[in-house]
Amino acid sequence: MNGIMDIIEENMDGIKSICHFYASMSSFLSEEDVFQEVVYNLLKSFKKYERRKDCKVSTWVYRVAINVSISLMRKENRVYYTSLDEVPIENEFVDSGFDKEEIEDLNSVIKRLEVEEQTLLFLYLEDKSYKEMSEILGISVSNVGTRLQRVKSKLKKISNENL
Repeated sequence: MNGIMDIIEENMDGIKSICHFYASMSSFLSEEDVFQEVVYNLLKSFKKYERRKDCKVSTWVYRVAINVSISLMRKENRVYYTSLDEVPIENEFVDSGFDKEEIEDLNSVIKRLEVEEQTLLFLYLEDKSYKEMSEILGISVSNVGTRLQRVKSKLKKISNENL
């Protein structure tokens, strides 16, 4: 088995995506703050993971990173959101053909979801399989499908309200 530093390096893109996603949904957390807390918790919980070995390393990393990020957001008893102007727009969005207004609209719709719904949407957009989402979130595969359908319906309803 690789050491924890190798595991963090191998999963760096996923960790940074999670940190960016949750930091962009918060007005009090920076991406660096979330990243440091995630890495600290990965280091702290690695021995427990080594003993269990009942899930893939990447699943464990995502689970820790998401749980830490959600915990950080909940520390204030409510989630603070930032305006899109304060969030750096990544090149992938600019290059994808979306203009700033479309990104702003999408951001405002996503912010109206519950944190758990945002997490599920994030994993879906990261192209995680239902099985991977199930393992990361600790819910059944069928529950993932059901919740995703509900999130999609809710997004459609919110989008229609904004028109």
